[in-house]
Amino acid sequence: HAGGRGHLVGTAAALILVKVDAACLKPSLVRVLKTIEGHFGRKMVVTSGYRDPSRNRRANGAKNSLHMYCAAADIQLPGVSKWELASYVRSMPGRGGVGTYCHTESVHIDVGPERDWNWRCRRRSGGEDG
Repeated sequence: HAGGRGHLVGTAAALILVKVDAACLKPSLVRVLKTIEGHFGRKMVVTSGYRDPSRNRRANGAKNSLHMYCAAADIQLPGVSKWELASYVRSMPGRGGVGTYCHTESVHIDVGPERDWNWRCRRRSGGEDG
């Protein structure tokens, strides 16, 4: 896939990468991602994996983003809404952070402390929350 996306594939959680650095993802995170794929029976698209500090700043990432420590990924599952995906991950025992954002269908998943966030779009006159 073009556009800086990678797919998790195969039983060994090998990654096919196109401009997404996910080779260093922590084994605990890869296990979570494979569990998600198994639950939904779909291959995920990894839209963001490892980010060096410079790239993290450009992405407006948190100052100590777990993306910089190979402990976070932003993912999409074709045919599954970000709300359904986030809801499932939030139900997983021992999960870390789960976040959704207005500007993307990707869901942030990490293996840090358990926490949640939903960055909503600002309401415009006649518009809808996203």
